[in-house]
Amino acid sequence: MSRIFIGGAGRSGTTLLVDLLGLHPNLSPIYETDFVVFCARLLSAGVPTDVAATQIAQFMEQWTRGLPHRPHNKRAHERFVHGPHHILFGRDTALRETRRFCDAIAVGREVEGFRNFLDSLFGEHTRLDGKTRWINKTPAYVRMLPVLQQVYPDMKFIHCVRDGRDVVASIVTRPFGPSKVDEAARWWAGSVQAGIQFANDNPECVREVRYEDLLRDPVRTLEPLLGWLGEEGAASMLGAHSVGLDPSRAGAWRASFSANDASAFDSEAGGLLDRLGYAA
Repeated sequence: MSRIFIGGAGRSGTTLLVDLLGLHPNLSPIYETDFVVFCARLLSAGVPTDVAATQIAQFMEQWTRGLPHRPHNKRAHERFVHGPHHILFGRDTALRETRRFCDAIAVGREVEGFRNFLDSLFGEHTRLDGKTRWINKTPAYVRMLPVLQQVYPDMKFIHCVRDGRDVVASIVTRPFGPSKVDEAARWWAGSVQAGIQFANDNPECVREVRYEDLLRDPVRTLEPLLGWLGEEGAASMLGAHSVGLDPSRAGAWRASFSANDASAFDSEAGGLLDRLGYAA
């Protein structure tokens, strides 16, 4: 059964999407597993195996502290059914599987070891959640898709896209990422273009979801997506749930952008915004 990943430029609705999909009785949501990105980047960089294994072990030693709880920087209005993060496997499990992964790296079985590593951790999460399939989101996956595809050739990827001006207006106020509008606009454009390029090369394994569509009509947005994933029941799944669904979030950039901000964004990413069909 195909593994399911979600990504996109940060602040594009990836948490909301995985949270809503996680209401499905078969789909277990897993949030913000940036250790996957760390491992993928390291292994794709051609680092010597002993160095890679050491760095992965050190990273996981830090990352697993406090599991299954993870810190987050979501704000008060960002309410989610499963919480800002949803990880159920514990530190002992994660460190045991890390050791197995490092052993696989040492004997030249990086890809197989990576696959087994993720299947073991995410499989344990899914078992504890009482579901049958996992769906894993981390925004930065959008820039790591060729590596993920090497690990899971039959994977499915959901690319979350949002009006770049709203993304930038949000990201420059955060303690992470670019702090200037022009830098954030370039970052947004690069992330979106990475997803578009991968979709052009692999149209059968990518679907795009617009954040604005998810806010305005979640059932109509999720029904075809679930069908593509081999599942059904968006209407019954969502029921009365409306957590985090605030259509006024679309276009919020207008209240915070100055004329200079709008000009800076347009200079860096206005062409992409037009191609995506967002109104000026």
